[in-house]
Amino acid sequence: MSREHLRPAEPGNQLAVKGGWTSERQIAPRAANHRRRLLRQLRLSPKDLDPVGRGLLDLYVRTASKIALIDDYLAREGMLTKSGNVRPCMKVYVSLVNSSRLALTRLEEHLRERRRDPGSALRDYLEAEYSVVENGD
Repeated sequence: MSREHLRPAEPGNQLAVKGGWTSERQIAPRAANHRRRLLRQLRLSPKDLDPVGRGLLDLYVRTASKIALIDDYLAREGMLTKSGNVRPCMKVYVSLVNSSRLALTRLEEHLRERRRDPGSALRDYLEAEYSVVENGD
């Protein structure tokens, strides 16, 4: 059978997506939902976070999204292939769970430290409003 009539996949092709844990199109919406939910639970707004906090939050929500996508895939397809082997996504699953746990722990520690330091809010405000640049004098 000739395959000359077939076209190669184009950017954005979602037909071949199986689990979605490597697809930015699948991860981004879930990450946004996780982000909103977590910020609501912590009673924070995105502007309450400094760049480090935003980075930790982003790391957490993206890994949590990938874990949820793998969980959905495994619920649909099963953990084992027809030949009895563990699905390839399980090779990264434990790493994702560990990364997610560490990111959430570090975010919690970071937020706790910022709350403990009453001057941090003032410093953030001054840096944002006046763009204070120290020249070492």
